[in-house]
Amino acid sequence: MKKISYILIIAALLSAFTGCGAKQKMEEKIAEKVIEQAVGNADIDIDGEEVTIETEEGNFTLGSTEWPVSELSSKIPEFKEGKIVSVMNSEAYLLVIVEEVEGKDFMDYYEKIKGEFNKESYETKSEDTVAYMGKNEEEISIMVSYSLGDSTVSISGSMPEQD
Repeated sequence: MKKISYILIIAALLSAFTGCGAKQKMEEKIAEKVIEQAVGNADIDIDGEEVTIETEEGNFTLGSTEWPVSELSSKIPEFKEGKIVSVMNSEAYLLVIVEEVEGKDFMDYYEKIKGEFNKESYETKSEDTVAYMGKNEEEISIMVSYSLGDSTVSISGSMPEQD
């Protein structure tokens, strides 16, 4: 879990790297070294905006703007509306941030999630936020939230804890 925290901090730092040509390649090499030092023995692949980190504990990808492709993401209904602006994905966890989402589109997805992830569920609605958490029959957890103020959806999921 500590390594995942380091990875998330590094992801924020990587988002600051911009440029092109030789400058970008130098920044990518520096970023790779920083990540390797933070998480230990890791293989880092920086491909444009997407970064993949492979460690003994598994793979972690961030920076994509497409619905993730993994065992976990295949078990969570894809949200097809709005504009995906950020994805963090591993074998056990995922986080997708989607902007420019209409309230009706989120509520349709919300109802679908409530129907499929109805174990140990919790929902909350306030003046500017709607959120739902639950598990499905496979013990996969999901949390979806919608911020009315900026029309942003957050979808996070996790595989069941391994004993």
